[in-house]
Amino acid sequence: MTDDICRPVDLVRLLSAHGLSLKRSHSVLNRIAEGEALAVCLWSETPDALVAQLRLLGVDARLLSVPDVDTKAIRSRLNLSQADFAVRFGFELDTVQNWDQGRHVPDPATRVLLAVIDRDPGLVDAVLAAPGPAGRRDRAD
Repeated sequence: MTDDICRPVDLVRLLSAHGLSLKRSHSVLNRIAEGEALAVCLWSETPDALVAQLRLLGVDARLLSVPDVDTKAIRSRLNLSQADFAVRFGFELDTVQNWDQGRHVPDPATRVLLAVIDRDPGLVDAVLAAPGPAGRRDRAD
């Protein structure tokens, strides 16, 4: 979102300096100028300062971060065994076991899903129980 991009060339330079190609920076500029809200992955040792710079250039920016999760604690709060947790939320049992034992760490997208499960397991249940695009179910109940 943007109030007014006051210095578009500076915005493209800033985006490029923080990990985007010039072509991608230009595309992001155009999409922001059209009023589109989008997430962009930028690299900075001082992310708060980067957000401040973006705001000075007229871009409403905020930090998004992937949450840290403790699968064992989530399961415990839900009072589910590893097997029940895996079945209920569509994970492989050995994957849940590996997370619980610290042998593997969930990837970022899975950590987001696990945080949603932790916050609102009923929402995830509802999504999984909803019919697929053609009215079919993708998993057996």
